[in-house]
Amino acid sequence: MNENVLDGRHAQAAEFAALDFMGGGGEMGALMRAHDWSSSSIGPPSNWSQSLRTVVRLMLNTGHPMYIFWGADSACLYNDAYRRSIGPERHPRSLGRPGREVWHEIWDIIGPQIEQVLSGGGATWHEDHLVPITRYGRREDVYWTYSYSPIDDDTAPSGIGGVLVICTETTQKVIEEQRLSGALRAGQLVHWETDLITGTRTWTQEAMALFGLSLVDGRGHFGGDADEFRLALHSEDRYLADGFYELADKQDWFPVEYRIRRPDGTVRWLSGGGQVLARSAEGKAQRLINVVADVSERKIAEERIKFLMGEIIHRSKNLLSVVQAIASQTGRTVDTFEEFQKRFTQRLQGLAASHDLLVLRDWQGAPLKELVRIQLDPFTEPGSERVSVSGPDVLLRPEAAEAIGLALHELATNAVKYGALSVPVGRLTISWAFEDRSPEPRQLLVNWIERGGPAVTPPSRTGFGHVVFERLVTQSLNGSVAIDFATDGLIWKLSIPTTNLVTEPTIVTNRSAH
Repeated sequence: MNENVLDGRHAQAAEFAALDFMGGGGEMGALMRAHDWSSSSIGPPSNWSQSLRTVVRLMLNTGHPMYIFWGADSACLYNDAYRRSIGPERHPRSLGRPGREVWHEIWDIIGPQIEQVLSGGGATWHEDHLVPITRYGRREDVYWTYSYSPIDDDTAPSGIGGVLVICTETTQKVIEEQRLSGALRAGQLVHWETDLITGTRTWTQEAMALFGLSLVDGRGHFGGDADEFRLALHSEDRYLADGFYELADKQDWFPVEYRIRRPDGTVRWLSGGGQVLARSAEGKAQRLINVVADVSERKIAEERIKFLMGEIIHRSKNLLSVVQAIASQTGRTVDTFEEFQKRFTQRLQGLAASHDLLVLRDWQGAPLKELVRIQLDPFTEPGSERVSVSGPDVLLRPEAAEAIGLALHELATNAVKYGALSVPVGRLTISWAFEDRSPEPRQLLVNWIERGGPAVTPPSRTGFGHVVFERLVTQSLNGSVAIDFATDGLIWKLSIPTTNLVTEPTIVTNRSAH
């Protein structure tokens, strides 16, 4: 046989043997075996170092995306799993070309990382890191979880011949998490994950903010004395925690509602549910996610509604009793139906005025100064100097406002008909103060003093005013009334315990009415 032919066959066999490490590898294995490496800084495969051959064989025969930057110019090598992520702009023409040339649009991101590894600075790790690239004709925000690791090589001056990139594109995962996070924020929801096997919790920033927690990387504990969730539960609700995990063993989704006490002492109501993510072969919950919303405002509103409904029932019964008393006593003090209708309507209007004031304040009480104003408005000119009103800020309970409002209306009606307000020169002084020398409970003193009106004569019979003063004021408010039919003007004094006020005073703010 011709000696030249034998030499050619031997050379071809040697070349095939040199490419054994490129065996398999799918499309990229075939491309690498057929590639003209003479134009690449790496040179022909027969001259590649053993460390590069080993890593290339590993890369081509794995289903995980891998990439290699090799040599001084970071020549590019990659496998089938990776090529699916880079698009036609870089595949297959990037094979063997310098890294800066291939990845010029992101070299400011990855270049320093490559340099760190090549210079002996150690491996890098990035999780869900944004590395935008152009692929399939448009620039995309692409997220990766990846590491850059050194490839040792004795033939390299620094002892490191290149960088091995092991990566996973996480774009879809990040987008889904962003959508979930957006939906949770829109619904004012927070979430965290509990691993019952490892005894750990992973909290989101939003969840930690709600609970008032400060945990490194959001890592918490499940079970034991360090269980931050159980510790945050209101002491009266901690027994619920065990029930939640029992429910998780029985059903994939379970509702929750409980109170937490934040580090600053504030109590918040939370409502939501738990979703089981993984179970053991026996069906026991192993991992679950909790989603809750702060429903404290809703709870306050619900309690307020319950309170108001109870108040409505209570007030309705009281109001009917008051109206019945007004009708009964008015009927006894008039001689004609027309007079009854007139006086009954006026008294109902006085009662309605007090109720309007209470409604404006959600039945939380009525300021005495406002109560005096609305009861006198129908009988006096706005800003009239004939009427003097003074006293500290006092908030009456609803029952006290109703009773005192009726008394003021009755006094004003009589003053317009027979007293100081029936003549131009008459004057009316209304004042109130706290009695600081009285035994407990302390007393609020209210004075009604008329001057300059016609000479006063005591009434010949007991009228509606007497009923208001005796039954509605004295009895219902546990107070006392003194009436002086002095010739130069009526004097009416009311004394009621400060338990009739929404907030009892701690100091004497005005003593001028004693």
